[in-house]
Amino acid sequence: MLSPLTALPKNAKVAVGGSGIAGLSFAYFLAKMRPDVSVTLYEKAARNSGWINSWQTKDKNGQPVMIERGPRTLRGVSDGTVMMIDAMKDLKSLDIVHFIEHNSDADKKFLLDPNDKLVKVPDSFLSGIKFIMSDLGKGIIPAMLGEFWRKASANPGKDETVASMLDKRMGNEHLGKNVFSAIYRGIYADDINTLSAKKVMHKMVANELKFGSNTKALIHSMKTKKDRKKNADSLTLILDKYTKVMGKEESKILELSKKLKHYPMLGFKGGLESFCQTLLKGLESMPNVSVLNNSAITKLISDAKSDNNNITVEINHGKSTEKFDHVRLTGIPHRLGPLLREIDGHIADSLETIKANTVVLVNFYLPDKDVIPKKNRGFGYLVPESNPNKEKLLGVIFDSVIEQNLKNIENAQEMVSSDKKSYTKLTAMVGGYMYNDPATGEPVVPKDEQIIDAVRNTLERHLGVSPNDLDRGLWQVTPANKCLPKYNVGYMDWQTDMEKKILKLFNNKVSIGGMGFAIGPGIPDVFADGFQDALKLR
Repeated sequence: MLSPLTALPKNAKVAVGGSGIAGLSFAYFLAKMRPDVSVTLYEKAARNSGWINSWQTKDKNGQPVMIERGPRTLRGVSDGTVMMIDAMKDLKSLDIVHFIEHNSDADKKFLLDPNDKLVKVPDSFLSGIKFIMSDLGKGIIPAMLGEFWRKASANPGKDETVASMLDKRMGNEHLGKNVFSAIYRGIYADDINTLSAKKVMHKMVANELKFGSNTKALIHSMKTKKDRKKNADSLTLILDKYTKVMGKEESKILELSKKLKHYPMLGFKGGLESFCQTLLKGLESMPNVSVLNNSAITKLISDAKSDNNNITVEINHGKSTEKFDHVRLTGIPHRLGPLLREIDGHIADSLETIKANTVVLVNFYLPDKDVIPKKNRGFGYLVPESNPNKEKLLGVIFDSVIEQNLKNIENAQEMVSSDKKSYTKLTAMVGGYMYNDPATGEPVVPKDEQIIDAVRNTLERHLGVSPNDLDRGLWQVTPANKCLPKYNVGYMDWQTDMEKKILKLFNNKVSIGGMGFAIGPGIPDVFADGFQDALKLR
């Protein structure tokens, strides 16, 4: 949350709704910082971990295989990632943490051009020249050369779409349609023509406000290179707080932070859900924590002002009620609306106005053959707006390439995958905003068979995979229904206003977390948000 909270009284009772990464991180940090506080984690499902789902199954030959049916990797350069890996160290599980090296195959990324050809994202001078000369490179040179001279916004501080911001700063629409549209589809499953620039490209917005252009900001950064080097030897504000509050050695956290910055990606043995399960075991071992599955907070019945400074919550649609000193709600904004409707219908209505995109994950596994072309081996590829893309593909992740390039964080010389056999494992991401009905904004998702056929068509065209190989593989379709909130223009103002209203209504005794309210949509962002809000209650 962006807003402040009120410290908890001694021996307080706290309820946390949801055992995804937002609920787990908040509960973990609060329970560690305040051993006197009783924390009850409510999860409506039988399983935990939310959208993170590392599915252990068997292939057509009956052999075990792990399929990621949700997020799978972390960024190394992130305060949240530092805290996550440090938590694994505290829980004596550092051995499950893996990393990808710079310049490895898995660190290569591709974009799809208008003619269905994969073009490598530049990582060197030569690849940069090739990219500029490709169909995706149109408009890049004039965009870069002219950005310094282009005027800043006529309305400083006013929100606008990502596409509008890019057109203004770059002087043409090509960079948006060919490059940035793919990036934002991959992160948010959304459209640059509706996404809020303030929310999803705040650095570019801040640079324009402060310096007038990004080029001027870059020049300023080069002039202050010494200061940046000095800052590299000190902790960020968040990590400094983390170090002090959690009783850490500053030198060790700084060392870990520097180490992780060398890794473009991190993964976990057994999949990303291993992190959640390890954190959950840590929570369950704490005497002041209870984890209740098949138990959901279905309604907030009273605000603190009318209930002796307590919040009364309904569990499982009236099967029981409980009183708490603080309630933490996590989830997509529109799912929080029904929980508050009985107390304030206007707030509930506002929460429910925030639409969300549905992403369908389609996993393909072929155990005896690598069908990914050698020239395209990498993390995967994203599809920009300039590609016709009738199948509504957001991108494809090459899981087998990632797995074959993972190394153990405790022993950088050790490759995690000792199995040298050829195989293919990939995940296609389909839909997002492209599935939404233009009239209602609600997702219209095709049947599984239709989605698989669409993905088959793309793999044949983009990678040259034969129909026979596609027939022999294992297919799995996982719809992540309304999983990513739509950050439309004005979202930041809406978020600030909504947080203030909820805090006022409940006298600072209800807080909200998750992707809709964290600083960013990534798992490390949500994890760090859990720490920061738990710290406010300390």
